[in-house]
Amino acid sequence: MRAYTHEQVYRLALQCAHALTWRQQRMLLDAYGSAEAVLTRMDQGVQDIAGEKAYNELRRIRNMGARQLLDRLEAAGAQAVFREDAEYPVLLREIADPPHTLFLRGTPAADERSVAIVGSRRDTRYGRTQAYRIARDLAAAGVTVVSGLARGIDTAAHEGALAGGGRTVAVMGNGIDTIYPEENRELACRIIENGGAVITEFPFGAGPLAYHFPIRNRIISGISAALLLIEGHARSGTMITAGCAADQGREVFALPGAVDAPGSAAPLALLRDGAGICTCAQDILVDMGWMPEKDRTEEQIELSQTMLASLGDRQRRIASLMLDEPRSFEELVNESGIGPEELSAELTLMELDGVVEARPGRVYALKA
Repeated sequence: MRAYTHEQVYRLALQCAHALTWRQQRMLLDAYGSAEAVLTRMDQGVQDIAGEKAYNELRRIRNMGARQLLDRLEAAGAQAVFREDAEYPVLLREIADPPHTLFLRGTPAADERSVAIVGSRRDTRYGRTQAYRIARDLAAAGVTVVSGLARGIDTAAHEGALAGGGRTVAVMGNGIDTIYPEENRELACRIIENGGAVITEFPFGAGPLAYHFPIRNRIISGISAALLLIEGHARSGTMITAGCAADQGREVFALPGAVDAPGSAAPLALLRDGAGICTCAQDILVDMGWMPEKDRTEEQIELSQTMLASLGDRQRRIASLMLDEPRSFEELVNESGIGPEELSAELTLMELDGVVEARPGRVYALKA
């Protein structure tokens, strides 16, 4: 375990008080000069600022002792990162209300080339596919993909980043000692094992309470240079995250969708308000100045034609159906005229040759 200064241990104690808000922490530090002074004195002034509930919680934490706090941190396989640390996210320092302390599992890094990808938990196949594809291509270009580990678009974004061989960061709305949702525990482990990180400002034992997620959203946008919204209803939490990004001076992008689809309401609203349009990772890379602009369409056509020419007649027929977008197995059966058993065999061979990739829901796409 890393070594912490006395002041950092006292600040860790402040962060572990569930009832103490960021603003109250700031007021206490301003009034007393240090976390050590706050927890050493614990006078009426502390109670007036913190309120009775948080004050009593601070007393319990102080009585518990530093050793038990550090033991809990170690047991969770986590570390605390403070604003003065080199590992603290550079961009997060810039926002109006950065956490004084972050809890982190994985590899800390100052990710200045990073993009948050957020969207609906009730995603569609279109949204899930695009989130996966864009995240994969951003990660392959060396960009860190940030999301919230939630079901739906968040999960697709993390999965895509891992498929692209890049780094991804998950920002949680609960304590570092718990993964939520439970079904993403294995995904969180893969994020950590592949050089990414799982982070939160919430202390041990903090559950995934509804009001935690709007608070967490400012960190998702805060550690990112840009934000991409993929699907969301007009009043969804994704709009809160987009609002945080705009307030923090981040670049905001949106993926256009069908105008009559409920999940298109949020991205279309952002596009009307001037958000950048994103149809592929290159749109973000070019607009952010992370790659030179070039004629991507001609490149893609040339690559596709070269790939098709290398295939036999049957596989060329299958691949041509996926040039514009991924296709489900049923769609490929119906449109290729190839029987299910023969099609399954051909797709397996194409996977082994690196021509196509299988995605969740028995959907197939050409490999970039």
